[in-house]
Amino acid sequence: MRVSDVAYEKIKMMIITARLRPGQTLVEAELMEELGMGRTPIREALNRLAWENFVKIVPRQCIMVNEISLYEVESIYQMRFALSPLESELAAMNRTEEDLKRLKDSLEVLREETDAEERVLLDRAFHRIISSMTRNPFLEREMNNYQDLSIRLLFLNRINLSSIDDMDIGHHEQIYRCLQERDVNKLISVFTANQRSSGMLFHLQGNARPVSSTPQTYQNRPSHWRRWSTHVLLPSGELT
Repeated sequence: MRVSDVAYEKIKMMIITARLRPGQTLVEAELMEELGMGRTPIREALNRLAWENFVKIVPRQCIMVNEISLYEVESIYQMRFALSPLESELAAMNRTEEDLKRLKDSLEVLREETDAEERVLLDRAFHRIISSMTRNPFLEREMNNYQDLSIRLLFLNRINLSSIDDMDIGHHEQIYRCLQERDVNKLISVFTANQRSSGMLFHLQGNARPVSSTPQTYQNRPSHWRRWSTHVLLPSGELT
């Protein structure tokens, strides 16, 4: 792995886990000191993160962590919902026995974990294994990116970090069995149920506000898109 890749992963994890907050200015020199790396890999990592919408680079002014709008929250879940069937089909078709072993090991670790933050990150690892099973690097990259954006929302709304509960673990077990049996239709169904019960798609407990466009725009959408007008927990100053 290149040094710039290491820098990318470390800075991205700092953003995902909300160590770096929305709107926070990033200083290259400070990142160089904290990560013990030179300017070039840090700059390459930041450019990559800007392309993935985690940071915003304002030329000759500053680099800042991207804020998250209500529209973006809705768009993230629309894309995950739209791409999940393709991911399910390719993963079931192309998975190997070694893939299943890796997934089973990941599931065992996830099942035993009790810390809420670690569960979220282990869930991330579980789904990354599935994305890799597709053998489609473009789809894998997109699914991983949308998942990381979703995980970032969980860490920003820390009250919901425990959303990966025992019921969700049950969905993970079903996902494993469907992949083992190459049951694409059932896998798509389980993925959909897993997303809906994640604690973010249809309602989050707490101070909720609606995610939707203007009423006129919303009514003009196809019915299968309207389901994404939902409620998302908004801590003060985080989502606008």
